[in-house]
Amino acid sequence: MEKDININFFAPVGEFMTKDVAMKKKILVIWFVAVYGFLFLLRLVADSADTVQVKLNTGEIITQVSGKSFLTETNFLGFPFHWWYSAQFCIALFIFLCYWYCKFIDKLEAEHGK
Repeated sequence: MEKDININFFAPVGEFMTKDVAMKKKILVIWFVAVYGFLFLLRLVADSADTVQVKLNTGEIITQVSGKSFLTETNFLGFPFHWWYSAQFCIALFIFLCYWYCKFIDKLEAEHGK
């Protein structure tokens, strides 16, 4: 006879699952803030007075905000800061979060004898 196992991320049962889900939620919040928080910050600090005109194939001219700010004009390690953050820092943060979770889950499994 098969044992019915019900696993729910939003309603964890037991100390092990509660701690595991809590850590996963923390990691998801950190990742969300790092990715979307930075995009929001870029939009927030952009100079709305700096505009660019773009001519479409149809001949129509569109004026749009260029998005320049101190974050896009600052260089870090030879790259524009916003590019470095998105292309390199976020990847390094992801790897660190994976490492952190692996260490956490190893410790949690040792505590619970799994």
